[in-house]
Amino acid sequence: MKKIIYHIGVLAIVLALSSCQDNFLDRSPLSAISSETFWKSEQDVMGALSACYDPLSPVGWEAGFGGLTAQWEALSDDGYTNAGWPSNFPAPSRGLIESTTGGIVRDWYFLNYKAIATCDFFLRNIDSVEKLDETVRKQYIGEVRFLRALYYSRLVKVYGGVIITGEVDIDNMDLPKNTREEVVKEVLDDLEYAIANLPNTAYSGRAVKGSALALKARVLMTESRWAEAAQAAKQVIDDKKFSLSDDFAGMFNGQSQDGNPEIIFSSVYTAPDKVSHLDIMYGSWRSCSPLQGLVDAYECKDGKSISESPLFDPENPYENRDPRLDLTIFLPGEPWEYGNGVVDEVFLTTGFAWEKYIDRTQAPVTGTIKSAQDVIILRYADVLLMYAEAKNEADGPDQSVYDALNEVRARAGVDMPAVSGLSKEELREKIRNERRVELAMEGIRYFDLKRWGIAHTVIPQIEDPGVTRIFEQKHYLWPFPQSEIDINDNLVQNDGY
Repeated sequence: MKKIIYHIGVLAIVLALSSCQDNFLDRSPLSAISSETFWKSEQDVMGALSACYDPLSPVGWEAGFGGLTAQWEALSDDGYTNAGWPSNFPAPSRGLIESTTGGIVRDWYFLNYKAIATCDFFLRNIDSVEKLDETVRKQYIGEVRFLRALYYSRLVKVYGGVIITGEVDIDNMDLPKNTREEVVKEVLDDLEYAIANLPNTAYSGRAVKGSALALKARVLMTESRWAEAAQAAKQVIDDKKFSLSDDFAGMFNGQSQDGNPEIIFSSVYTAPDKVSHLDIMYGSWRSCSPLQGLVDAYECKDGKSISESPLFDPENPYENRDPRLDLTIFLPGEPWEYGNGVVDEVFLTTGFAWEKYIDRTQAPVTGTIKSAQDVIILRYADVLLMYAEAKNEADGPDQSVYDALNEVRARAGVDMPAVSGLSKEELREKIRNERRVELAMEGIRYFDLKRWGIAHTVIPQIEDPGVTRIFEQKHYLWPFPQSEIDINDNLVQNDGY
C-alpha cells in the first residue's frame, strides 16, 4: 500500500503543478519531480503546497469530501438518503458494512491516504529548497502538518488505528497498522508544530494557528480527553481572532463567506474551475434529506422543547421556533424554488429538504450549475460548544460553560434564551442538543453519536421512509478495504469483519 499511495501522492502533486506552471508535464517527467528540475524555488513549494490542500475541495465527486460532506448526515438520525450515487452512503446507513463494501466504506480510506501521501512527499522534499526564509519555511511545513493531521484524524474516527506512513521505505508494502493511541499522538505532534509556527491571524483560505487549535480540540474530544480539549478550545476563545457571524444563512450559502469572522477552516471553491456541487446535490437532487427527528430537536423561542413549551402548536408546528430551524431546513409550505409548487410530503421523501448551504439565487439549478460555496470544516460556534462540553465533562457546570453555550444561542438573528441552573447531566443533554441544531448538515452528528457511545441505541430507532437502520457494536469502527488486507499480510482487520 505504501508504494501505491506514494505514487498517487506524487501524481497529485504533478497534476496540481501542471495547473500552476505552463507545460510542466512536458518539461518535467514524473520520474524527475524531486530531482534537479524541481524543489528549487518558493514557486515550486507553493505549487506543492497547493497539491496538499487540493483533496479538501475536489473537482469531482469524491466520497464525503468537500460538497459531499453533508452525506454523512444520512448515517445519523438527522438525515436520510436513498441515493446510491455518489459513494453509496445508503449501504452503511442500513448497517451494510463489510470489508468488500464499496463506496464510502472503501473510498474514505484511499482518499485520505492519497492526501496523506501528498503531504508526506512535500515534507520529505521542502528542505531541498535552499533559498527560502526560515520563518516562511516553518509556516509552510506547519500548514502541511496541519493538513496531514486533519487527514489522519478523519481515518482514526472511522477505522481506529491505521498505518502511519511517515518516513518508512516506500518499497515496503507490508506495514502493520499502528494503534489508535500512536496515530493520535502523531496527529497531536503535527498539530503542536502547526500551532507553534502558523500565523495567529484570522482565516483567509489557508490554515492559521486557530485552525490547528480548533482541530486539536476536536481530536481530543473524540478521544474523551476533556480537560485538554477544553484548554485547546479556550485558547482559541482567548486569542480573540474569531467571533460569531451575524449572518447565519450567508455564512453557508456563499453570500458572506469571504472574510467571515466565524470560519476557522474550510474547503475553498473557486468556480468555474472548482465547484462544490451543493446546489444540485441538495437543492435539486436532494441526495440527503433532513428527518423529522431533527426538526423536532429545535426548541421553541422560549427555550423549551416542543414537548414542554406552551408556544408549540401542533397545527402550526413551525411557528414560534428557534430561527435556526427555518435557516437550516426547507419546511413544508415554503415555496420550492427548485421545482414546482411548495415543500410537502408528496414532493419530498421525508417532507423536508436542506436549506443550509443552498444558494437560492441559483434556482432552478441544472447540471451545469457552478456552485462556489466553501464548505466549512471548523468554525467558532463549534469551538464554543466543544469548550462547553469538554469543560462540563471535566469539571461540571461553571459560568464559563454557560457563557460559551449562551454565546452561541444569543447569536444575532437567533436570540435564543440563555441557559442556567442545570446539573452536569442536564447540561450535557442541553449541549448535545445544541450541537445537533447548530451544526446540522455539517457532517458532524454521526461522529458525535459514535464518540458519545450512543450510536448503537440511537440509530436503530430512526424512523426512515420504509427502511430499517442497523448499527452493531462493530460498526463503531469500519473495516479496512479487503483489497488492502489481500496485499498486506501484516494488516490485521478490525474486529467483527
